[in-house]
Amino acid sequence: MGIWLKKISHSAAVVAGVLTVLMMLHVAAEVLLRVCFGLHIPGTMEVVTYYYMVAGVFVGIFSCTADDVHVRVDVIAQFLTGRARQFVDGIGLLAITVYFSIFSYGLYLQAVRSWNRSETVDAIVVELSIWPSRWLAFAGIFFAMLASLYWLYQFAATLLKKREGPL
Repeated sequence: MGIWLKKISHSAAVVAGVLTVLMMLHVAAEVLLRVCFGLHIPGTMEVVTYYYMVAGVFVGIFSCTADDVHVRVDVIAQFLTGRARQFVDGIGLLAITVYFSIFSYGLYLQAVRSWNRSETVDAIVVELSIWPSRWLAFAGIFFAMLASLYWLYQFAATLLKKREGPL
């Protein structure tokens, strides 16, 4: 994998992991306060929904795509060999690249709209700005698209090398 993509992917995975631990601590504190003292932390549901979960899901998608470890369903493809398998793998890479491209464009439009409106959600005590989480979702899928483009390029380069054969 490209050095820059690998560094970004691993940094993103660390950030997503840290945010997941923070989410766990935040929710655990909320539950303990509620059960033991009848209190609660205002905005817990909103922060978990709009920040922790967005980071975990969308940054996680990027990290999995960059490391090529996302879940694959190859019920039929596992029995294919040679050119048939290469064809199916190539179509899959192309499809996921197109999908991430369309998805990132849609998330970009959503992030711009949210930013222009300074979108917030009522978090009981304060209005929580959620437009930054829209940009986080866009960034995760955009980098996943770049990662899938990288894997598509690697796939095409490998095919070209095999086609040329030894000199």
